[in-house]
Amino acid sequence: MTYRLLALSFMAVFYMIYFGKMLIQRRKGIVTNQIAKGKEHDRTFYVEAVMKVATLVVPLAEVISIVLGTSGLMIMWRVIGMYFAFIGDIIFFLSVYTMKDSWRAGVASSDMDQRKLVTRGIYNYSRNPAFLGFDLVYIGILLMFFNPVLMVLTIFAIVMLHLQILQEEKFLPKVFGEDYLKYKERTSRYAGLGKLSFDKIRLYIYFILLVWSVLYFFTCLAYGGGLSLSWVWIWIVIGTFSLVRVLMLGAGIKGRSRIKIAPVFRWVYRIVFGIFLISFIIIECKVIGAMTAAAPDNLEYVVLLGAGLHGTQPSNPYRARIQKAAEYLEDNENAILIASGGQGYDEAISEAECAKRVLVEQYGIDEDRIILEDKSRDTEENLKNSLAIIGDADASVGIITNGFHECRAMSIAESVGYENVHSVPAKTLFPVGIHYTVREFFGMVEFYLKYEL
Repeated sequence: MTYRLLALSFMAVFYMIYFGKMLIQRRKGIVTNQIAKGKEHDRTFYVEAVMKVATLVVPLAEVISIVLGTSGLMIMWRVIGMYFAFIGDIIFFLSVYTMKDSWRAGVASSDMDQRKLVTRGIYNYSRNPAFLGFDLVYIGILLMFFNPVLMVLTIFAIVMLHLQILQEEKFLPKVFGEDYLKYKERTSRYAGLGKLSFDKIRLYIYFILLVWSVLYFFTCLAYGGGLSLSWVWIWIVIGTFSLVRVLMLGAGIKGRSRIKIAPVFRWVYRIVFGIFLISFIIIECKVIGAMTAAAPDNLEYVVLLGAGLHGTQPSNPYRARIQKAAEYLEDNENAILIASGGQGYDEAISEAECAKRVLVEQYGIDEDRIILEDKSRDTEENLKNSLAIIGDADASVGIITNGFHECRAMSIAESVGYENVHSVPAKTLFPVGIHYTVREFFGMVEFYLKYEL
């Protein structure tokens, strides 16, 4: 229901802006659809006619898809769809708001030669921000409520909007002459700062990272339990860093840089940043690779690592681990489970006891197959105490934890004495799973500093 309300809200805001714009234009006597006006039924006429049909059919298909409420994509794509629709609304609003000066002139169809070319504000970065807003909202709703029919209609509408843009690019030079041609040369059709350069590419990357960090920070707050989510502030840090780089690169591209940085500091920054980026990519590849590890059959023991509780109930990540433990025990009747995890200050029972209750009561696992280790406080203690219970470093043991945590858990297990240890990864729950996966980089750095140096 939440996604339905959000999607309908995005559409309502968008079309309120759209119809508000049309009403203002009509009151001021501004006539639109100038390209095909007064012409015979040529290609231009049909493109505009089909585009009008598309802009009516797609919203209808979107509403039907939202009412049905189903989606063929995983939840993370729904979240990304929310981002697209939200940004689309903002861009469309800015495009309409920036045009207000031309509306004040009240230029009617007979005064086309006097119409003002709008190049300021968002039009300084996009020649067609309104069309871009349409596209982003269409794509956003599609990602939130994906189905093949809506996909076909969305692609069709986007293609028709693009054809409309191409027709306007042929028409506008007749109205604005050299001014439009110069504007077209320096400003991108959809978004950007004209012709690509290395600095512009870097600016675009940092800008996307900035927008992502801000939106994903609030996503983590909504899905991850608010500010109690550990390391959630990292997205504010990333967003702030990205903003600084966008401002610096933008000033450099425009030739307005006021801060002169000595070459030695530039090279120090580049070297440090390069080392960090390469290290991040290597470690994250290992973390992501561990998520898809195949659990071997017939292990003697499986160690279920604890996670947070809400009173006596498992948190969502812990519930995914418990479910994986149940599946493995059901498929491997001789395996023994060690439920590992003590009682936190805000938990009513130990994590180990919680896991046992869920496995016995909800999954019907024989409690004789479950051994409790309820003293540990972190992953290292989980594994050390469990190994002491097993009493045999050569025993075949599987580590059950969420996929994002599997790489570090396996690394710690090997460091504390496990000789025959294997991954049994549980689900990484999205969208917060992205945060956990990024956070694991710092966990792995801590591990290397503690065990490898």
